[in-house]
Amino acid sequence: MKSLKQILTMCAAMLFLAGCDQFLDINVDPTLKAEASLQELLPTAQFYTGEASFQQAYVACQYAQQLGNAIGANGIDTYAETDNTLGWTNTYLYVVPQLNAIIQKGTSENAPAYVGIAKVLMAYNLGLATVSWENVPFSQADQKNFTPAYDTQQQIYESMQRLLDEAVTELGKTGGAKPVADDLIYGGDVSKWTKLAYSLKARYAMHLSKKNPQAAAQAALDALEKGMTGNEDDFQLQYNSKNLNPWYSRVAIPNTTSNLSVTFTNTFVDLMNGEKQGVVDPRLPKVISLKGSQTVYAGVVPGSGSGSTVDLTAASWHSGINSPLVMMPYAELAAIEAEARFLLNGGTEISAGTTASGYGAYLEMITANMRKVGVSNADIATYIASSPVNAGAGKLTLKHIITEKFKAMLLIGDIWTDIRKYNYLDFPMPTNVNPDLQGNRIQRMRYPDSEITRNSKSVEANQKDPAVPMWLFTK
Repeated sequence: MKSLKQILTMCAAMLFLAGCDQFLDINVDPTLKAEASLQELLPTAQFYTGEASFQQAYVACQYAQQLGNAIGANGIDTYAETDNTLGWTNTYLYVVPQLNAIIQKGTSENAPAYVGIAKVLMAYNLGLATVSWENVPFSQADQKNFTPAYDTQQQIYESMQRLLDEAVTELGKTGGAKPVADDLIYGGDVSKWTKLAYSLKARYAMHLSKKNPQAAAQAALDALEKGMTGNEDDFQLQYNSKNLNPWYSRVAIPNTTSNLSVTFTNTFVDLMNGEKQGVVDPRLPKVISLKGSQTVYAGVVPGSGSGSTVDLTAASWHSGINSPLVMMPYAELAAIEAEARFLLNGGTEISAGTTASGYGAYLEMITANMRKVGVSNADIATYIASSPVNAGAGKLTLKHIITEKFKAMLLIGDIWTDIRKYNYLDFPMPTNVNPDLQGNRIQRMRYPDSEITRNSKSVEANQKDPAVPMWLFTK
């Protein structure tokens, strides 16, 4: 790992965040100091957490068939193997060292709020890593070890839950320095960080529902009691016209200048335009933009680079110049509750089974996300009353829940976890699908070439074929 001074030097060059009191002020150069302060380390770690989230979602949302290659038939959406080098780099060169430094410094300076926040962020970033690559470095991942052994995925999940429990304890302490403007996400509100810790505990519990559905569901529900309670608690990084959302600067803007990258797939668009569900989703014009004079919404056929009349542009809710980068929304918690109550009531992948409260959570997921993206109350009411959506408490299926979660989790990479867990929801295979998969679905990213060169022994011990399911998806 690079030294802290090297990292901060790069941050000073890369974080073009001057002139905004919610981001780092480059007029205060942390590299001129012998040691960076907590107030300088925290926003740097949060910025790179956003970068890691974007890079993971850029790949994962193509594998999950929300996004597809906008031009050409040789993109990631063919289930082509990719290593997500930038995601790995952001995690292990920029995020983990910063968070380790915050934990060490915050502990020595008796600043438990900083320690708690850092542990929440560490658990979140480990979650991004393990659902991408399965076994990843953690227990030996620090700035001094260039060839760490990898923890197993089971160890990573145990570590994430432990970190979140420790974070709750730290965040509950009084005294010591507390973040304010240097916290780019919650502005130093430790109660919101505590809610996020419990929310992540629920996310990671439900990740393991294939291992033990009842235990996973109960653990998730226990955590949800203290999790997010509304859209105002969403875990997201806000951008603006000076500090650009990566979906805007790296996707939307290139798409408007004919430097096409990705757009929405027909798998996603057909769930929104009425083709698959028989009802038009009122989020459609909010989150998807039509090209030029087009009037009919059609997505790109995964793996083909063709067929699209839509774009991901600055007019789309998630990729505007002032759009936030959403990492975990309240709507996801409602989806987790619906799934957990469904499983606890004996529901399976092929049968219905829910309770009134589970059905209420399903409707709350839809409502919360629609409100977030600006759908009117009247349009929300019409949609949830429609027969394809309004299944009733006794006829709700997992497909209802995960289909609506697929829409509510647009451009959030963790949706790929659900898609894999439930066998890709019978989505069509991409055109020109990767022949190396031999008819199977993609299950993992490849370890980066840089890691293969530097830490070949660990990579060789952990690399698996791309179609092999991860530990968390096996019983």
